[in-house]
Amino acid sequence: MHLELRRRVKGPIDAVERSAPFAARLRRLCARDGRGAGTIWETDLLHAPLPKGKYDLIFARWVFLFLPEPEKHLRRLARALKPGGRIAIQDYHRQTMALYPKPKDWDAMMAADRAFFETQGGDASIGGRLPALYKRAGLVPTEARPNLKSGFPGSAVWTWASWYFLGVMPRLGKLRPFTPGAARRTASAWRAAARRPESLFIAPCVLDCVARKPRR
Repeated sequence: MHLELRRRVKGPIDAVERSAPFAARLRRLCARDGRGAGTIWETDLLHAPLPKGKYDLIFARWVFLFLPEPEKHLRRLARALKPGGRIAIQDYHRQTMALYPKPKDWDAMMAADRAFFETQGGDASIGGRLPALYKRAGLVPTEARPNLKSGFPGSAVWTWASWYFLGVMPRLGKLRPFTPGAARRTASAWRAAARRPESLFIAPCVLDCVARKPRR
């Protein structure tokens, strides 16, 4: 996404990336397109020395669901926006996720999925809260657009969901009200559903939430 934003603005952009390997790869990729280096801060967002009133646009995707104190982060980003600048965040409203036929322990698995993010202070459905958080951070919400995908076995969305959720199922089984036994049953039901062409997976909704900094 960083490279796509560089292509659209035809120049360098700044980024916050706390992972040293990711930041190093990003620098290598940026060096190839001839659009300039930009600044990459290798730190947590709250510790990044973002310049005040510099940016026309700040963008984040699948970041805020992991963050404790999201309002505190938004206030820091709002300070870095120019008057009239916009912040655009893509993140989950996870309650839309469903699998049909519905496994017996599905509701418990969904509760464990929420608890997984909560253990680190995050919110798996932060997308629905963003407009209110924007307002509390002094921003004006302007858009909340849903993106929703669904698919049958063999589709891209089914393959992605199976790879992720079957991979984390044992970990989710350790979080109440889910249990290791329920995790094994759900994984078995998911694999059985994959053998039925009429089975359907509905992915968690991703919301495009945009807000503007007032011109004052």
